[in-house]
Amino acid sequence: MDIITNPQQYNICFSIASLVLIGVTLIINSLEEAHDNRQKHFFGMIIFDALIVNLAGLFHSLWRYSDWFRGYVMIDMNNSVVLIQKIFSYVLAYLSLLYVMSIFRVEVEMITKKIIVMLPAAFSVCFFLTSLFTDYFFIFNEYGEIQYNYPQGALVNISLIFYFLYAFFLYAKYCRSFSTEKVVALIFYYLLMLAGIPIRIVTRSSSIFEFSVSLALIFCVYTFQNPSEFSDRISGAGTRNALTFAVSNNLLQKKVFTVFGIMIERLDAITGGEPLEIVSDLLGQITAYLRKLCPGGEIYYLDDGSYMMIFPESEPDDPIIEKTAEQVRKRFKEPWKLGDREIRLFESAFSIGFPDEIDSIDKFNEVRGVIVKAVQRSSRDLMRVSDLNLKHVEHDKKIDSIVKHALDDGLLEVYYQPIYSAAQKKFISCEALLRLRSPQLGFISPAVFMPVAERNGAVIEIDSFVLSSVCRMLSETEAVNLGLEFVEVNLSVVDCIQANLSDNVINTLKKFDVKPDQINLEVTETFEEGITSIMDENIDKLSKHGVSFSMDDFGTGYSNLARISSLPVDIFKLDKSIIQSAFESGTSYMVLMNLIKLIKSLDKKIVAEGVETKEQADQIIRFGCDYIQGFYFAKPMPRDKFLEFLREHNNMD
Repeated sequence: MDIITNPQQYNICFSIASLVLIGVTLIINSLEEAHDNRQKHFFGMIIFDALIVNLAGLFHSLWRYSDWFRGYVMIDMNNSVVLIQKIFSYVLAYLSLLYVMSIFRVEVEMITKKIIVMLPAAFSVCFFLTSLFTDYFFIFNEYGEIQYNYPQGALVNISLIFYFLYAFFLYAKYCRSFSTEKVVALIFYYLLMLAGIPIRIVTRSSSIFEFSVSLALIFCVYTFQNPSEFSDRISGAGTRNALTFAVSNNLLQKKVFTVFGIMIERLDAITGGEPLEIVSDLLGQITAYLRKLCPGGEIYYLDDGSYMMIFPESEPDDPIIEKTAEQVRKRFKEPWKLGDREIRLFESAFSIGFPDEIDSIDKFNEVRGVIVKAVQRSSRDLMRVSDLNLKHVEHDKKIDSIVKHALDDGLLEVYYQPIYSAAQKKFISCEALLRLRSPQLGFISPAVFMPVAERNGAVIEIDSFVLSSVCRMLSETEAVNLGLEFVEVNLSVVDCIQANLSDNVINTLKKFDVKPDQINLEVTETFEEGITSIMDENIDKLSKHGVSFSMDDFGTGYSNLARISSLPVDIFKLDKSIIQSAFESGTSYMVLMNLIKLIKSLDKKIVAEGVETKEQADQIIRFGCDYIQGFYFAKPMPRDKFLEFLREHNNMD
């Protein structure tokens, strides 16, 4: 039992072990760049404070248990070091509270509140400094240790009680924003910090307290200060976890703020084959630029190619949001450096307001997923939640219910966008586009409801409805006599993996007596590699039956040339982003020209999507594109208006 209760057996060893742990913590903290600078700042101060406490503790242990050391150091020197150790031990409690406040992003702005928080620590410092004038509170005994005079000596613990209670209050109020492991980590941090006090009383060893503090810090550096969870090494911005934590915490504190998002098109495809250091440099450029636009907020990079910025005390309609969107738009019209070459990136911006539009982290994740998909197909400079008609509904859950019953409720309608033939100088084709109009929500964008339909399985029936509507239009109207040769119908990835796809399509054509060459099925370039075998089988069966295929959104996916050239695709549809960029950048202009030459070398037809001006149409025709589709000629329109359009523009009575 003596080996446990006699501090001489282990005090110096514990002090050295504590210093080793502090040294490791200091090295890790110095090498890693934490996401939150304020949090890192306070944690650094805690490490420095703990280092002083441990050095002073080792000094006292050597003086207390080493006759040799005591022969060179006077007792007054030891007493001064012990006094410093006690002062820094109680300041450690104050710094720990500031650290916890920074974790929860609680800021004390009023000077009076700052003074109130600082007073207990100031009292403890003054408590120990009274030894310079009086021995009323404590004295130094013959062993160079502090001996408190009770009951007045117990006053020094007022600061510990205050800080512990306030930290417990913060924990109880805001711990909901933590993951389970973070909740456990915070509990253990305080338990380790507090455990040293009763252990010190029982074992009569101050080095035990120092060791428990060191353990708490090394534990903390791998949880709250873990850079891999809150800071993305490649981009230098915050991670998805950091964004979730920040949003949750701000909502718990009932703060008003806006999340400004930037979705960068095809970012994964652009950076996919590049070395890590080149990708990191590109993402770092974007992060550095965005930090300039939001100096008082925070920047986050998500793994879906989007950046998020938090603007404190801002609403989606505030001028700063509009100004930021304009600045981002201007910057992205300029090239970015990717290694030794310049590239053009295309962005789409959106904003989400808290807490008026979104009041929970679950709704935020739901709406963010919806708006990210919607913004990619929107022509808006800045998309807001209200633009999705989702402000007063339960977002995806409501959309899910609408989509499931859309066919039964008669909410779906097929629109047709004319496609101009450069060779025949008339409109010989069109793309069938689906529209959904809800009595409660009004028009809902396909970019919003189609991903929902794919998730809940309704997309198969919806695509069948579109094909049947197209076939009915071809068989029941004079569209063919008006010059319409074929209709392009989109085929979802879910359809592509259906074993009975070819049979269903063929049966539908027979039902309406539509020729196979009157239908062209569009597949996207971004289908998953794991489903290519099933997709190839379906395409092969339908191609043999006479149905043609086109590659939609070409240039936005991941397919290699060998894969593309092997598909029985008759038409390549150039994505609108490629068309638009060609008229804004000389480099993109050359890319478009070479892309057209490449497709032509495969003996394929080309449809240019998103053509908006006469200049673009004329230039693209000169490039050799076969078909033109875009707002310059016509927007998508209902069946009757489309037939009227054909009569008027194809010069047929």
